[in-house]
Amino acid sequence: MKNSRRKTHYTITEAAEKLGITRAAVHDAIKKKRLPAKRGKIEITQIQVKEAWLIPKKALDGYPYQRKKTPKD
Repeated sequence: MKNSRRKTHYTITEAAEKLGITRAAVHDAIKKKRLPAKRGKIEITQIQVKEAWLIPKKALDGYPYQRKKTPKD
């Protein structure tokens, strides 16, 4: 059964996809303090958990460096 809770944080990969930028660009933005992030645990499967950078959803909503959508996107 899928978790129906709303997403409040994104991983590096999810943030990169949402912003239309590379994972390296997200790491750089965190390093330069343009994107806030904290270490946290994410559930891979019901028994597998790993630690990852977590970026708040609100931080992505207003991020000024995201790729602009073009008509062919």
